[in-house]
Amino acid sequence: MTAPAYFISDVHLSLNDGDQEQERRQHLYRFFDMVRHTGGTLFLVGDFFDFWFEYNHVIPKRYFDVISHLYQLHNSGVEIHFILGNHDYWTNDFLNGPMGMHVYPAEAVVDIDGQRIHLTHGDGLLARDTGYRLMRKILRSRITVFLFRWLHPDLGITLAQSASRISRKYNPPEGFDETRIEELSRYAAARWDEGCDMVVMGHYHLNRLHTTNEGKSFLLLGDWIYHYTYGKLEQGRLTLETWPT
Repeated sequence: MTAPAYFISDVHLSLNDGDQEQERRQHLYRFFDMVRHTGGTLFLVGDFFDFWFEYNHVIPKRYFDVISHLYQLHNSGVEIHFILGNHDYWTNDFLNGPMGMHVYPAEAVVDIDGQRIHLTHGDGLLARDTGYRLMRKILRSRITVFLFRWLHPDLGITLAQSASRISRKYNPPEGFDETRIEELSRYAAARWDEGCDMVVMGHYHLNRLHTTNEGKSFLLLGDWIYHYTYGKLEQGRLTLETWPT
């Protein structure tokens, strides 16, 4: 892996084709152009897609332009790493096959630019998430995925879109109190104790960067719905950046 490294999460690319969605994609493609120009490594830290499900021979056609841009980015020499989120967990063998992406079903620990980085989407970490963790285990089970693949893709994608809209109601971009931030910070501190220098997380739609006096960093990536924020690691330093819109 080479620096600079870029980190984005919670883009939530939609299956609709409205003006707002097209504007968001244009900002994203300009961001990809910047990454291509500088070179390095790109990390998608979950919920890049608002819904992603790979049938054995079918992927959602509304993402064709997105997939094309990612493929061009890969062919330019940029490594792309995808930590799966709660909206785009259901991959098969496309993204990490023909697309050449490195796909992680859970968290990942990587070494880059002299830093050891723990990456996780972040869903299910809070103590109050007991019910969600049970639901996640069911939705990600092999039998659930097997049964869903038997649905016609038109029906399956329609059902998943409805579930995605409901899910987002339980994951608002604002309103997380300091108690929850402290709980996530304790998670980061535990990863530091295990030898990591940095913790990068998505899911909560909060854009915050905390660096300790000892140089340990915890980054909440925000999103590409309201904040258009991303992380950047260069010369061993992690920063939180905002894309101009």
